[in-house]
Amino acid sequence: MRINIAHLGVPEFFDRKSDILYVLCNALSDMGHETSISHNKIERTGLNILVGSDIVSCAEGPLWTLLDSKYDYAIFEVENFNGQTVNYRQNFDLSGYSLLMKNAKFCFTPYRYNIPHLSKIINSNRIAYTKWGFHRSMHCPRIQRNNHFLHNIFFYGLIKSDRAAKIQKLSNKFGTGFQVIDHNSPFTMRDYFISKSKLGLSLSYGEIDNFVNPFRLYHMVANGMPVLSDHSEDADGYLHLCNNFEFDVMAEKIESFEIDEKSLNEVCRTEDLIENLKKCF
Repeated sequence: MRINIAHLGVPEFFDRKSDILYVLCNALSDMGHETSISHNKIERTGLNILVGSDIVSCAEGPLWTLLDSKYDYAIFEVENFNGQTVNYRQNFDLSGYSLLMKNAKFCFTPYRYNIPHLSKIINSNRIAYTKWGFHRSMHCPRIQRNNHFLHNIFFYGLIKSDRAAKIQKLSNKFGTGFQVIDHNSPFTMRDYFISKSKLGLSLSYGEIDNFVNPFRLYHMVANGMPVLSDHSEDADGYLHLCNNFEFDVMAEKIESFEIDEKSLNEVCRTEDLIENLKKCF
């Protein structure tokens, strides 16, 4: 099958979703599909997989251009859809989102949370729960961990809601031993800090944190970095990649944690991405 993974959004979003785009492309290619990646471009032939559906659904011109084109597309919904809005965004165009979904060949998502909400828009037989998993292309040659670490812990991601206070507490405790990459930082510094930090963090941002993001976890764990987390919601079972604790004991766990490389290697391969994608492709 000819497949184009079409990322929709600004260039910064492409960088932040690169762990999704490139790994998905490589996995589909290994499955025998002729696969490409594009940025804000829909291909005329083959199947387009849209990543960033919330962006085009809220832009009336691009949305109707896509719908009028009659090009074939599916949607990989990697964001939080609660039935009314994506990522709890204010003034979200639900009607545009519904139109986009109804005209898609199918939608697949790595989050059980999304399934019942999506089922209110399109038939359940066109929705597939596709759990994220390991693929060999997750190994990043830029990351070289040699156990000579400059920092104790590292976090990358958006700093919002409860995360801000948590990051401040950890910064007060560990000082320069705690490194943070947010949306204002050069993105590829992330891999430098994965190389030079002992542990990675996955921090919940509070009540609207309805599931665990597996893309960040797999990038760290597949490249040899243990992850400590404090999530409470995980219907998908992604926390098998982490050591999960209440945030109140996080600092203590950071100080006492010992790296077990064999265990990391085993837990990372529990889910095989290609096997999970076979239900759709």
